[in-house]
Amino acid sequence: MTDEKNEHKRFGCWYAGACVSGAQATVTSGGYYKIDKLYTWADYTDNVFLITLESQSASAQENCPFGYWLDKSSTTNGNIFSAALAAYHANTKVLIYADETADWSGLRSKECKIKSIVSE
Repeated sequence: MTDEKNEHKRFGCWYAGACVSGAQATVTSGGYYKIDKLYTWADYTDNVFLITLESQSASAQENCPFGYWLDKSSTTNGNIFSAALAAYHANTKVLIYADETADWSGLRSKECKIKSIVSE
């Protein structure tokens, strides 16, 4: 069983709607990867941040070729940003669950909206 499937089983797919089927097209980063870059912008973007991963699998890059985004405007989203920032500084690998249909309008490229992040 893959690490990703173990995570699904272990957490019962309850966190952040990551395993919801039907209305949302949920994808994963395709495994655990180190965060390559963590972009943040000023208030004109509603506090959006963007994560790109190191050496991500080709299939995962097809779904979310330019990374994963979320806004920090709520406490919950701020917590996800804090987890991502901690993982970045600790060089810890992360698994990201995201909605591939929720592209951020702030860039012309294709990004996926983060639903949850799991540190290895």
